Amino acid sequence: MLSRDIDITASAADALAPGDGDAWRNLAGLWNRVEKPLLDALFTPFPPIRSGAKLALALRAAGGLRFARFGALPVRRLAEEEFRGEAGLLFAANALHADLSPEAAGSGMFGWILAMLGQGVGYPVPAGGAGELTGAMARRLTAAGGRVLCDREVTQVIVRAGRAVGVRTADGTEYHAARAVLADVPATALYGDLVSWDELPSRLRDDMRRFQWDSATFKVDWALSKPVPWTSAEARAAGTLHIADDMDDLTWFAADLAMGQVPAKPFLIMGQMTTADASRSPSGTESLWAYTHIPQQVRGDAGGDGITGRWDEREVEAMVARIEARIEALAPGFRAAIKGRVALSPVTLDRDNQGLRQGALNGGTAMLHQQLIFRPTPGLGRSETPIAGLYLASASAHPGGGVHGACGSNAARAALSAQTRVGRLLAAPARKVARRVVLGD
Repeated sequence: MLSRDIDITASAADALAPGDGDAWRNLAGLWNRVEKPLLDALFTPFPPIRSGAKLALALRAAGGLRFARFGALPVRRLAEEEFRGEAGLLFAANALHADLSPEAAGSGMFGWILAMLGQGVGYPVPAGGAGELTGAMARRLTAAGGRVLCDREVTQVIVRAGRAVGVRTADGTEYHAARAVLADVPATALYGDLVSWDELPSRLRDDMRRFQWDSATFKVDWALSKPVPWTSAEARAAGTLHIADDMDDLTWFAADLAMGQVPAKPFLIMGQMTTADASRSPSGTESLWAYTHIPQQVRGDAGGDGITGRWDEREVEAMVARIEARIEALAPGFRAAIKGRVALSPVTLDRDNQGLRQGALNGGTAMLHQQLIFRPTPGLGRSETPIAGLYLASASAHPGGGVHGACGSNAARAALSAQTRVGRLLAAPARKVARRVVLGD
């Protein structure tokens, strides 16, 4: 169990294997030294000059090269080096929020960061529902004189003389952009679709052919007549839960995905929303969700139910039954508490949100070959595009998916910076150099 009280987490680690509590404290101590500069370096536009210098200063005692090695470790190896028991599963399960396997380079750092953020600030949720986050941003925009226009499908970014000057919607209406166009869409929807290949460097087309999506998603929401009857008292009090047997179970799950197989034993990420926020459902009940990853292209079913990836009614019911069986084994009586459910297959998620390719939550793989300066294509790890005044603001941009909003924030900051006198002077030559160095034009 991960708690915001480090003593509780360390005690839980010690209960699994004496001495692992101290190992947890050591890793938390490292986090305390590097948290601010590390997050600034990862979640701000590249190159992270200031934050990188601060990180190097913070690591003088710890050793920069040793920290670099630590950052490259697969989460399985990180767990083996640091713990004698199973405490490393806290890192591993967090790493598998993305499409990383326990053996993937960098998965240890991914899991460590998420676990340490969970310990420091928890996994907070908006009171009243996730829609309150969107509502708060819309209210702030409106208060500043902006407008939110819905049900207007943008079909083209208007480019004139190499600059984005606005957008055109499906009904032919044009909206002029006084400063910039920020595209919160997947890279594959922007390049070659909203912007014609005729307006883009030739090499970008091949880069987009190589773009890799992260795993698809299958999600279930439940309305329960009572809290989940977990056999574990700690699980009953947690807002977020991970369901897996052990590290090997996570490896088998990741292997199924890599081979295009629907996993026989899906790893579940779960949210007990009424436990986290009492306003989510009536007193004494629970609003629960769980999701698992599915291959983007299903080639078989490791679970023996013949799931093909059509996701018709039979296949959806088979997947729901597989997920509920994992929960029932750890919470006998769970199925009897179900008052209603909604299952969202990859096809449903894709249909309902064009930003989700088969429910890909990360806007592209989180694996090392498509992170940092490789996101979404080999480049500078920034939101600028080859078109002046056009910025990629979605999870396809650095640093990738997540509700921290860094992708949109980076795009907004870049667009505002370009409006300054210095920005205007430097933008054109910088873009020319970038095109030659990165795109080969």
